[in-house]
Amino acid sequence: MAVYSFLDLAQEVLKETTKPLTYQEIWQIGKEKGFSGKIRTSGKTPWNSLGAQLYVEVRDNDKSSFIKVGRRPTRFFLKGRERELLPDTVITIEKEEICQKAKSTTYHERDLHPLLTYFVYTNSLFNRGRSIFTKTIFHEKSLRSGCNEWIHPDIVGFYLPLDDW
Repeated sequence: MAVYSFLDLAQEVLKETTKPLTYQEIWQIGKEKGFSGKIRTSGKTPWNSLGAQLYVEVRDNDKSSFIKVGRRPTRFFLKGRERELLPDTVITIEKEEICQKAKSTTYHERDLHPLLTYFVYTNSLFNRGRSIFTKTIFHEKSLRSGCNEWIHPDIVGFYLPLDDW
């Protein structure tokens, strides 16, 4: 009786899918369908073992049943189903992922203050060789009121002209 391997898991998962998958996606789907229980492994990161075996299989075995599709991240697909792939399949998948990430990523303006502070202090084209210091202003605590929306800035920058003296 043959031992069920990581490559067998990848083959079973890729038989049922219509698009190329990363090794992490292959592992996740295999885990959800119960294929991962068939593998005898004691490693803490079996998805990395799957990825390593897929990369080596594609690189070293000319008769491999897998192909690499795209780059960064590399996706895998079955060589026997290669004709099913459209030329722009990977581009379409990457665009979908970018759109999903853009929708799921939300920043609060104040989360970007450390980045702005670093830029202002270190970028010599911006600060013209001066050490510009910044301070975040918590305008929610201010008691001033007025019609001008810029009455309470979120961040201020200044430099001390001690070097100029």
